[in-house]
This record gives sequence, C-alpha cells and structure tokens, in this order.
Amino acid sequence: MESDGQLDLVPAVREWSDAIGAEHVVCEATVLAQWQTATYETSQRVLALIRPSSVEQIAACIQIANRHKTPVYPVSRGRNWGLGSRVPVSDAVVVDLARLDRILAMDERFGCITLEPGVTFEQVHAYLSERSSQWFLPVIGGPADASVIGNCIERGDGIGPQCERLSNMCSLEVVLPDGSIVHTGFERFGETPLSTLSSMPAGAYLDGLFTQSNLGVLTRATLWLARRPQHLQLVNAHIPESGLAAFVDSLQRLIHDLGNSACTFSLWNGHKLNARRDSAAREHSPDTWYSNGCLYAPSVFMAKAQRELTLHALEETSTLLEVFDESSVPNLRERLGIFLGVPNNDNVRSFYTEKHSPVPDGDLDPDRDRCGAMWLCPEIPFDGVTVANVLGSCEKILRSSGYDPVIGMSALTPRTLRVFISIFYDRNEPGEDDRAMRCNDQLLEALFAAGMFPFRLGVHSMHTANQAAGTCWDLIRQIKDSLDPNHILAPGRYCRMDQ
Repeated sequence: MESDGQLDLVPAVREWSDAIGAEHVVCEATVLAQWQTATYETSQRVLALIRPSSVEQIAACIQIANRHKTPVYPVSRGRNWGLGSRVPVSDAVVVDLARLDRILAMDERFGCITLEPGVTFEQVHAYLSERSSQWFLPVIGGPADASVIGNCIERGDGIGPQCERLSNMCSLEVVLPDGSIVHTGFERFGETPLSTLSSMPAGAYLDGLFTQSNLGVLTRATLWLARRPQHLQLVNAHIPESGLAAFVDSLQRLIHDLGNSACTFSLWNGHKLNARRDSAAREHSPDTWYSNGCLYAPSVFMAKAQRELTLHALEETSTLLEVFDESSVPNLRERLGIFLGVPNNDNVRSFYTEKHSPVPDGDLDPDRDRCGAMWLCPEIPFDGVTVANVLGSCEKILRSSGYDPVIGMSALTPRTLRVFISIFYDRNEPGEDDRAMRCNDQLLEALFAAGMFPFRLGVHSMHTANQAAGTCWDLIRQIKDSLDPNHILAPGRYCRMDQ
C-alpha cells in the first residue's frame, strides 16, 4: 500500500493491527472517501483509519507512526462542520478517538466531570440528568453528538455561564508525539484531590499548549460545570436599523455589570435565524439584528436586580425588549433547554439552507448530503463602532460574492465578541466550491487588514495561523521540533506546512 510511491503503509498497518486489532484498522477506499469529505472541496487524503480504545493503545499507535515516519491526525468525533469536518490538514492516517467514550468521574459537590475525547454533549446531558445533578455542561449550538473535548481542544465556546472552555478545564492527559504520556496541572505531582479542582500549580502552565496545536493527543480532561440556577430569565431584543453600534455598547456595559457567570448573550442577524429553515425563524427580517440571552440567579432578589439592570441598560437601544421568567412562561426551562445544557440539532439545519431539497427528517449529515458551508471565526473588540464597521465590510464582500450575510456573535466576556460568519451554498452546483473559497479568502484578507484575527480556523485556512515572523513563532517551531522531530503528528495543524 503506497501513497504515490512515497509512503509504504504496509509495515505500519501490520503493527497497528497487532496493537489494536485488525478490525480497528480500516483501509477500504469507500470508508476513507467518507472521511476525506467535508462541507467544501478538499484534496487531502485519509491514508488509513485506526481506532484505538485506550490511552495505552494510542501511545502504541503513535510510537508505530514515529518508527515508520507516517503522519497521523487525531479526530475526536469529526463533527467540525464548516471548518473541515474530520478531514486532516494534509495527507495522513486518521486516529479516530470515538471509542474512548467513557465518563470517568463526577464530583457532585464541586461540579467537576472527567471525560475521554469520544464523549458527546448528549452523553453528558443524559449522564447528569440520570443523577438529577445540580450541575450542567454549557452546550454548543449543535450537533448534539459532537465531542466535548474536541470542542475544548478547538477552544470553542458554549451557551451559558462558564462557557469559555479553556478557562473551565484542567488535569489534561496527553500523549506526546513520541508516545509518552503527560499529566498536567496538579496531577503532575501524582495523586491529589487538587487535580480536578485547579489548573494552576506552581510552575509552568502547560494546558494551553495542547489546544489548537499539533503538540500532543488529548485523551482525558476534567471540566468544571455550571450550577443550575434557582431563577432563569430569558431576554429578547430587536435592534433598530443602523442601531447595532449603540446596542453593542449597551450590552457591553450590561455584561460587565452582571458578570460572566450570571448571564449569556448572543447576537444574530435575520439571515442567520432564517437559515435554520424552520417556520418560526422565517418570521425574522433578514437584515435586522436580534439579541437573546439568559440571566441566571441563585435567589429571587438577585433575579429582580438582574431584570432591572437589563431593562435599564438595553431599553433605549432596542425597538423591542422582552424579559420573561418562569412566572410569565410556566414551561420556560423546557423551552430554553439549550441554555441549561440540553443539546439539540436546530442549528445544524442551517447547513441545508441553500439545498433545493427538504431538510432530512432523521440523521443530519452535511458532509454526506453535499451541503456547502465555510465558517470564519474572527474575534473583535466589544466596541459598537468597531463591530459595525467590521461587519459592514464583511457584509459587502459577502453580497458582492452572491451570498447572504449570515452572521452571529457570542459575548463570552465584556472585552471581545466572537463572530461567526457563514458561507452557505450547494456543493452539487458546478463551480460553487471555488466561488466560496474565493469569498472566504477575501473575507480573511479584509479582516487581517483591519487587525481582526481568528480565534479558530478551518483546515482550509490553518496556514494563516502563524503568518508573521518573530520570536513567538520561532519558539512555537522550536517546541514542535523538540517534541516531534519527525513531524508525524497532525502536520499543518494551526501552522504552515513548511514549518
């Protein structure tokens, strides 16, 4: 078995088969073709697929790859739709981590849960619900079967309090490119009750090195959960035309006053809401901006104060402002499950917005169904004028390229907004992949020129991660060269291929 006569996989495949079982080493062309399909055109090949079931098997597989200088690319669940799905950045053997799907520990007093990378958001929700836990894990917009740790590794965010992943995780277990196993945090000292409670022992802080990098394979992590609130309030706001800047400034001050742990807010334009292709979403005006959020309070007194702060902060910059609680909407918690850790697939429907056929009733798979989608994820200052100017520039580029400006924003802190720009199309239409990529590149160029850089990248744009020269990039390269001298682990992930 060769790749253009350059890479003989047969010896490695034999050793992987011995290490994890031949049934867990896949070389069938039809299966590999599915794994190298994304929501936009890719040319990278999945050379083989290996499916270990333990950290020891992963370490053995990485050691085998090193001996044979075979590139490997770890994937948790492969639901990274719009950013590359499960396709590697360059030709590689994919290490599918889905069989590592255990919830290893749960601390009900402190709200700590320890997971493997195959554990999904719906799995965690079911686990906590079965135990009537006082805690919940903030979820993503979808899909429900996405990997929790995969989302953490990409520094994704969630919906709810404590939703900034890297700030709410600790005690990582990592397989390094030479197959050795490292434990970060307090666990570096051995067994201690502190290992799941803090990420900051004396000495170097290592956790960030293993997110959005190709320095190790994350096989276990502890996450800190959010406590279920005694009082929950829903905030809906419609933003007047040309009033986005003023509303953003009002919202920034409100979040600063409320605190990150007491609220969650997002902003979406009507194009984004309508893209979900459900009857309720179609009622939104495409070019109007909307905001919704939740207020979380441990007492009725704090809930009342939150409501008053919210009304005072936002009423002058909103054309419609509504704050609902459980007295006005008796089934509010059931209706707002996504704000309380209940995952759903509603936002996955948006991938089908440009398809000419109905959204499938059952299993949604944008890769299989040839949905065209690219996401851009810039982070921008939480400043009204800056937001209006940057998004205005992006909207012009999208419209000139023939796309609706499907845009949303999440407010994790009062300092910056995380922006999600979507390019949706139908991959069955000739030439659409090329047109979408040209638009993507134009948007990136405009954002970089404005000093706005991504907090997350797709496999199609990871080469832009370190485009600058300087000592910082030199240090990253030195760390990579030291840990992975054969450059076998995820080559090209968040770096240029020539580095």
